[in-house]
Amino acid sequence: MSLLNDVLKSFFSKNNAAQAEGQGQGQADVLITAALAMLDQAGGIQGVIEKFQSSGLGDIVASWVGTGQNQAINPDQITAALGQDSVAAVTQQANIPAGEGSQILAELLPVLIDKLTPEGQVPQQGQLLDLGKSV
Repeated sequence: MSLLNDVLKSFFSKNNAAQAEGQGQGQADVLITAALAMLDQAGGIQGVIEKFQSSGLGDIVASWVGTGQNQAINPDQITAALGQDSVAAVTQQANIPAGEGSQILAELLPVLIDKLTPEGQVPQQGQLLDLGKSV
């Protein structure tokens, strides 16, 4: 999980150095678990792919699943694709400030989905939480 932790620590250190030091691994674990639960509720990675495609962001999410470079996404695109309620649920579950949820997900989801789809293979919906333990 070191790459994900690096992403999270980078975000937290940019926004709140005390938070990065004080919460570190525990915060990352809670956030990743919340993001995995959100993905599972959205219909797994396939469901998320469909949400991004219907929002006109199919190429971006396809890059995360594929084996090449991950395309970046901005917080507004995350909210548009996943919905404000899903972003708010992750934010609340992970106990992060409400205004930072979509920004954190914009940095986390490309890495998380990339790690959950090794060699471009989309896992079955019920496998996300199990796979997330190995990320």
